[in-house]
Amino acid sequence: MTLPTTETRSTHLLTRRSWLAIRHRGNALTLAAVIALGVLVLVAILAPVIAPYDPNQVSLIDALQPPSAAHLLGTDEAGRDVLSRVIWGARISLLGPLGVVLGSTLIGVTVGVLSAWRGGWVDATASRFVEILFAFPGVLLAILIVAVFGPGLASTVVALAVAYIPYMARTTRSVALAERQTPYIRALELQGMSAWRITSLHLVPNIAPFVLAQATLCFGYAMIDLAGLSFLGFGVQPPEADWGAMVAAGQAALIQGSPAPALAPGAVIVIAVVSFSLLGEGIAERVRRTSA
Repeated sequence: MTLPTTETRSTHLLTRRSWLAIRHRGNALTLAAVIALGVLVLVAILAPVIAPYDPNQVSLIDALQPPSAAHLLGTDEAGRDVLSRVIWGARISLLGPLGVVLGSTLIGVTVGVLSAWRGGWVDATASRFVEILFAFPGVLLAILIVAVFGPGLASTVVALAVAYIPYMARTTRSVALAERQTPYIRALELQGMSAWRITSLHLVPNIAPFVLAQATLCFGYAMIDLAGLSFLGFGVQPPEADWGAMVAAGQAALIQGSPAPALAPGAVIVIAVVSFSLLGEGIAERVRRTSA
């Protein structure tokens, strides 16, 4: 029997310390993401209380004012307070992606679980349906729907929800297939429990952490897509405060030497998207460690 040398033990100790450091760093980033998102949600809820001005209050004589005690982030081209519009814009900018994620998750999980449970022609049909949806880019589908139904938040949310269905369906199907083969599922079937009760009471709750991780990542992607559509003029319409539309409207002010109307909402978008990505990765890592 060969005893481990001092060098081998040191290597193992170093590897363990490195892994613990990486894990601690990941937990710290996840915690920071949770705090940042909590602040954004709180700002959206308390917008009527904490916003210093009406976000749509126009004052042309105060147009493009630099940051000051009266206007902490300055004013835009219409003299509206930028900080107030960023605060109020949190509502639409968070509710839009929430609608996309809820709609795509509801349909995607249903399609994925049904496909994994039934198999055969049901699985084949659902797979073809998912592949067809993958062929249409989300932004292109949104532009098509906007061209038919007109611009606005509702049409873009519906379009992106449809575009995100295949991502949720494919993730759900893969984890549901693995869960379908576990002994406890077969035992429940032998006991005569219906498929509906097995999937709703056992299978779906057990795959919920995987779905939650994917939904959290999709939230950040949906926020980018909605902001991009608003930037192009297909999403939220003026004078409603929306971060993507504010970036588009602030381009002219940026050229005139007033960066705040464009940079402030852009910075908030970056913070929100990065936070959702870190949170999704943190949830996924925890799920992997739990299932290992």
